[in-house]
Amino acid sequence: MKKILGIIALLGILAAGVGYYMYNKPTESLADVKPAFTVSADALFTEYESDETTANKKYLDKTIEVTGKVMSVNADTSGLAITLETSSGMFGVICKLEDKHVEESAYQAGQKVKMKGQCTGYLMDVVLVRCVEVKE
Repeated sequence: MKKILGIIALLGILAAGVGYYMYNKPTESLADVKPAFTVSADALFTEYESDETTANKKYLDKTIEVTGKVMSVNADTSGLAITLETSSGMFGVICKLEDKHVEESAYQAGQKVKMKGQCTGYLMDVVLVRCVEVKE
């Protein structure tokens, strides 16, 4: 009986260790990941605006490279978010940067940028997370 309890305790400790490791494992950077699609911010937004279901099937949870002009830059506790302009005027493509140490002054309104990120869908704006700037 003591032997069985010892084995169960050992397995429990092992499972807790694996769970802790997986929980704290850093996510892979998208800097070296090849994008599934390369598209302009306006084209991406237009696809989502016209048919969200079809756009989700095409882009959701995929790495996308997006080009466009910076409409605004917002910093909060989770990091920097850059909104790219679209023909909508009010809404755009939000790129939440992966690197939390990028300064807000690194991006200016009107600046043309190319970002790569993972698409999480459409909530008035199209949202990309874990974004990195693609240098040419």
